[in-house]
Amino acid sequence: MGGTVEVQGLTKSFGRQNIWHDVTLTLPPGEITALLGPSGTGKSVFLKSLIGLLEPEAGTILIDGVDMVTAKESRRLDLRKRFGVLFQDGALFGSLSVYDNVAFPLREHTKLREPEIRSTVLEKLEMVGLVGQEHKVPGEISGGMKKRAGLARALVTDPSIILIDEPDSGLDPVRTSNLAQLLMEVNAATDATMMIVTHNIELARTLPDNLGMLYRRELVMFGPREDFLLTDHPVVSQFMSGDPEGPIGMSEETDHRRTDQLGYDSLPGPDGATALMTRHAGARSIEVLPRQLVPRSGTVRASGVRHRERVTTGAAQLYVADDEERDRARPVPTRSAPVRALDATGDLFALSLDTAAATLRRPFALREAIEQFWFVVRVSWIPAMLVSIPFGAVIALQLGTLTVQIGAQSFTGAASVLAVVQQAAPIVTTLVIAGAGGAAICAELGARRIRDEIDAMRVLGISPVQRLVVPRVLACMGAAVLLNGLVSVVGVLGGYFFNVIVQGGTPGAYLASFTALAQIEDLWVGELKAIVFGFLAGVIACHRGLNTAPGPKGVGDAVNQSVVVTFLLLFFVNFVITTLYLQLVPGKAA
Repeated sequence: MGGTVEVQGLTKSFGRQNIWHDVTLTLPPGEITALLGPSGTGKSVFLKSLIGLLEPEAGTILIDGVDMVTAKESRRLDLRKRFGVLFQDGALFGSLSVYDNVAFPLREHTKLREPEIRSTVLEKLEMVGLVGQEHKVPGEISGGMKKRAGLARALVTDPSIILIDEPDSGLDPVRTSNLAQLLMEVNAATDATMMIVTHNIELARTLPDNLGMLYRRELVMFGPREDFLLTDHPVVSQFMSGDPEGPIGMSEETDHRRTDQLGYDSLPGPDGATALMTRHAGARSIEVLPRQLVPRSGTVRASGVRHRERVTTGAAQLYVADDEERDRARPVPTRSAPVRALDATGDLFALSLDTAAATLRRPFALREAIEQFWFVVRVSWIPAMLVSIPFGAVIALQLGTLTVQIGAQSFTGAASVLAVVQQAAPIVTTLVIAGAGGAAICAELGARRIRDEIDAMRVLGISPVQRLVVPRVLACMGAAVLLNGLVSVVGVLGGYFFNVIVQGGTPGAYLASFTALAQIEDLWVGELKAIVFGFLAGVIACHRGLNTAPGPKGVGDAVNQSVVVTFLLLFFVNFVITTLYLQLVPGKAA
């Protein structure tokens, strides 16, 4: 029998907008449940809440007895291995082929050998009609094919709980019918608990054992299809018939006014609930129950037998929401700008700690770290060198002019070199890394975020921090150390050239003063700053990328924020490190 899913009093809001409140339902184990509702009622949000991708403000979600709301992320990752999830757009990993996308969960969570993995993957691809397309990457296939590839990946581990978000989007009617039949066959073979979000009325009529409907920020009805489809509830009847006349309008904000204008009475419903009934022929209930799909193989579904038994014995009851409760004003918790800023700061600090801890855990994505290191160095080293030359020159010219004025020109070399090594080189290096490599990292993770790839990774039981953040942060740190040395050398040479050639300084005095006053700690503090600054640049870029708002504008805003925040934090941390160094390490006497 499939996994158990029990939801109690679930409430979710985004800012001031309440999505739904006090949702309570239990998915019958092993049965197929469809969740309906007008667009914008939070059906996809509900699915993401079930698997712990979104945190509700109130309520519990028990998965096989474990509360996903309060469980630690490590526990959630383990629980998600029991799920198979199909996102709206497939959420395939763009850098992997269709074959590798489907094989990904098997390679991560099983010890199967590659021939066994290949056999399983090709079997699932054949189920969804993608044999022959396995070598293509997601960018080379259509939206409907991405959806089918995503379904193959969701089914490849034979999960006990399957969540499917709008399986018919991007598919023609024939393939939609074949997909519905496929889901029925999967349920018959695995007895998995299934929940499907859909707008397809034909699929909703013929596939599920149970149906529920979200409307006006609550679950208005939930129960067996035998009762749900035969109800004369005006909202359900209008939605199932696609009738423009009824309480459902073009937007949820006007639905309550349409309900009042059309004139509906309240009649007692089951268990003391109240059902809306029309005074006139606006609501049309179905007179004959549509025939449910059956497995073509002739297999008797164990879940179907249990479902009929529950309906026959009266154990399956139709829930109908209380209309009076629906119209009560519900305060939505809001957070002020300072509180949101503190939350963001706390999230950044938590990500820093998680990154440090995940660095020590296995498996370590060595190949990813090397690729990211090479990428950051490749896009940063030329700009860093070009910027370091004028930095070194300006420092040497300014200090040279000042030392001449006070009669201490013999110390020009020491002052210039120490300024470059301790201050300019780490800052220039990190600014370039943040503006080039960090911006690219943020944009890449942001694009993955809006394509649901990050959520797909979490659903597959893989930590994005360990798989994506750690390699990129270490790459930024390694690149910062390497480029800091390069920038220091180029900056010192630039300062030397301008001091000797332009200002007429003495070559021997320039270097002698540096060797007389410098000490090994002065060189180490520059490298220490590079390591710390590189860590900050990497963590901030990853943090903003992982928290990107939807859409291309969200990605652009995240990139801008990552660069600005890195710059601001960089100068503050530089001040702190420099102050501590000067207090703890005494200078060398001349």
